[in-house]
Amino acid sequence: MDALVIGTKIDSSKLGDRRIDCEETLKQLRHFGGMWGTGSWGMHKLVNCANKALRMTVSGRLFKGHVYICVNGMDLYDVIFCSNRGNIKKVMTDIYFDDLFSRMDEVIETPK
Repeated sequence: MDALVIGTKIDSSKLGDRRIDCEETLKQLRHFGGMWGTGSWGMHKLVNCANKALRMTVSGRLFKGHVYICVNGMDLYDVIFCSNRGNIKKVMTDIYFDDLFSRMDEVIETPK
């Protein structure tokens, strides 16, 4: 994850130390987000990036762009927020699965 510098272009080949189960990750987001959770993000264009990351496009109140979710070497989630042109805007690391939705929602839709 050293190559993830704010303001630089994302290189999806360098994402994630472990394989990600995209279906399971989506289930976790929807479970912890409740009925309206991920729907309020305007989430669409879900892409499996060679089982290294799940990429989605969001159109929330606070953030619009691409979000990459990957799994690091400690089996925790890392989340990278990028502009629609692929420039890294924010990086969050070492997120437990039960905190994934709330941490992402703080950036995309509802600040603390």
